[in-house]
Amino acid sequence: MNGKYIQELRDCEVEIMHIQQWIKKNVLDSNVRYLTSYAVIKACGTIEYVLKQMIFDRLSDGANVEAQNYFTKIILDASFNPSTGQMDRLLERMNSNWKKKFDQAIKGKKEKGELNSLVDLRNSFAHGSVITASINDVMNYFQSGKWILEELYQIINDFEVNIVD
Repeated sequence: MNGKYIQELRDCEVEIMHIQQWIKKNVLDSNVRYLTSYAVIKACGTIEYVLKQMIFDRLSDGANVEAQNYFTKIILDASFNPSTGQMDRLLERMNSNWKKKFDQAIKGKKEKGELNSLVDLRNSFAHGSVITASINDVMNYFQSGKWILEELYQIINDFEVNIVD
């Protein structure tokens, strides 16, 4: 995976780890709930940012200025959840073979459900619900999101992906 994507994901991971450590030492503090909610937003937002940047970089590489402007508007400036269903829809519009490989790569994997759980938590919080997941759950969901992004990166950059039917 590209170094800038790795760094974005690593920075987020470090931040969540610091929150985990603080919560472990202050488990009864009233700020635990807020920090966990923040971690959900940070984790999901980082995955969304890296997802959009990966797609944009792949499509705009070698494209003319007009195409790059178009991709900026429909990908980078767009707001969407980084759920696997949303990734499927994006891939279907770009390259149906990418979608097929992506679906095969994540089929039956726990990471698929965990990333979608992270997105669901973010949506629930955005609509006024309280985050009930633990900071450890958030970290696990984030790790699953990273795994999904790695699979996606390999597929859209035409790396060999070993898929067992």
